[in-house]
Amino acid sequence: MSRKNILTFALTSILLTMFLFYIDEGYYNFNWMLKWSNWFAFLLYAVPLFGFQVLISYGLKKVFPKYPKSSLAVGAITGIILALVFVIMILSFP
Repeated sequence: MSRKNILTFALTSILLTMFLFYIDEGYYNFNWMLKWSNWFAFLLYAVPLFGFQVLISYGLKKVFPKYPKSSLAVGAITGIILALVFVIMILSFP
């Protein structure tokens, strides 16, 4: 996987997580950045988003070597969805 793809996955996971934190609780601001504990929660979302994108894209690229660009796109979208489901399931357990 190229450096450009890794940077793209990192950027999309960070931007999506920032958007989720922006709309959280209806305040529509970035005041959450002022507390260190919120950055820990940010990482709980951003790291799995990035990891799932990389893992699924890499797996699809191995299964479908003739379609590397399609594997990256499908892997990114599928990785985001699966990562969000995974994080929500992990955080919802008492």
